[in-house]
Amino acid sequence: MSIFIRIWFFFGLIILLGLWFMSYTFNQQVKPNVRQVVEDTLAENANIIAMLVAEDVYENKVSTVQFDAKIQNALNRKLNANIWQHNKKEINQQIYITDAKGIVIYDSQGIATGQDYSRWNDVYLTLKGKYGVRSTRSYEKDANSSTMFIAAPIYYQAIPNQQQKLIGVVSIGKPNSSVQPYIQKAEDQLLRQAAWITLLSLFLASLVAYWLKHSIDRVRKYAQALAPVNQIPYFRSAKELNQVALAVENMREKLEDRAYVEHYVNTLTHELKSPLTAIQASAELLKEDLPLNDQQQFASHIHGQSQRLKTLIDRMLLLTRLEKSKHQIEIQSVNLSQLIQHVLDQYASQINAKKILCLLDIEANCTIQADRFWLQQTVANLLDNALDFSPESAKILIQLHRQSHQQIQLTVFNEAEWIPEYALTQIFDTYFSLPRPITQQRSSGIGLSIVKQVIEQHHGKITIQNIQANHISSIQPHQQGVLVTISLP
Repeated sequence: MSIFIRIWFFFGLIILLGLWFMSYTFNQQVKPNVRQVVEDTLAENANIIAMLVAEDVYENKVSTVQFDAKIQNALNRKLNANIWQHNKKEINQQIYITDAKGIVIYDSQGIATGQDYSRWNDVYLTLKGKYGVRSTRSYEKDANSSTMFIAAPIYYQAIPNQQQKLIGVVSIGKPNSSVQPYIQKAEDQLLRQAAWITLLSLFLASLVAYWLKHSIDRVRKYAQALAPVNQIPYFRSAKELNQVALAVENMREKLEDRAYVEHYVNTLTHELKSPLTAIQASAELLKEDLPLNDQQQFASHIHGQSQRLKTLIDRMLLLTRLEKSKHQIEIQSVNLSQLIQHVLDQYASQINAKKILCLLDIEANCTIQADRFWLQQTVANLLDNALDFSPESAKILIQLHRQSHQQIQLTVFNEAEWIPEYALTQIFDTYFSLPRPITQQRSSGIGLSIVKQVIEQHHGKITIQNIQANHISSIQPHQQGVLVTISLP
């Protein structure tokens, strides 16, 4: 199971359990709290009515038609009260009055008159001087059919300055079903809010889970990446993830250093073997008594192979320095037009030796922000490659122009045989090289790799392609060849 699913599932489970517990607790409190409010109201009403009917009870007027009409008019009064968005239209209460012995002397419903209610809790407790209350179900198995009765004692003082006498009990009953709409509305509102909170919480949990998964993936990809110059990921407000990334960085550096040294030694050994063998063979032949021409030929061969060794070592050192730089290039203002001319001056002797016609189309004062050292190495490697693969008396065209205010384009074209199709995709790979057309010797395969890495570290792009005749410039006609295009910001 994906870590995203696991994190989301457990976040969601915790949120749902928390919401269920809160909903359950709140729901368990809603009904008792509502009924407590109803009981409080009924207790006040019962005492008020007990005061109002005290005289009628004392004078035995509660059994009269006039008294009943007065009570019925009060209970049947129409209401138009909008209470918490519930429209209340009628009074839902029942009143009965008992005498001092608990016998019902009045019932607003007219069904309990004359019955003995002295054992009912509301009447019994009130007659004992206590708080009387009871709840009775009309149907035993239906909790919503219960009615709450609150009783209050009826006192009357027949003679002034004498002690009040308990002459009866008045009970007010209210069906619990009359408050059910308020309870149901609270429950419905709670469920709606819980549903919205659940959806929002699950969405936020998804974002957190995705962020964690994405962050872990960044660390994983960084750990798996082979490029030594990969930037270590940084996470805002995530100290632990940054510590993990730093630990991976330290571990990776140690592993890469070990692998890099092993690969470096193996490559260097392989590359040094061929020129060293040639030098050794020539040196052994020079021990013999040879004609002067042969001696000069073998000495020249030794010099050439020594120069090849020096070039190989220099370039491998450059590659090592570049790969271990981790983007620590020194940015400065560089006049690329002057830099190209400087490199051309350094290669003037090789250009003249091969009778190369070097055509220049360089815009003056093309200045960019770059590392001068590595940019010079790039131009030198490109020119070196162009000279190696160009036949004698060929043409090399170098163009430099501003494409826009934010980009400069450098192209180097040399007349030569096309690069084979299979090699176009590997031409920038480290240690990949093609045989030179004249000597059939291969280079170290490091030059173009350095070029590509330098351009990428400067946030530029480089492409290499085979070009037909007369497709890139009208300066002078030329044969088919190879075009290298570099775009730099």
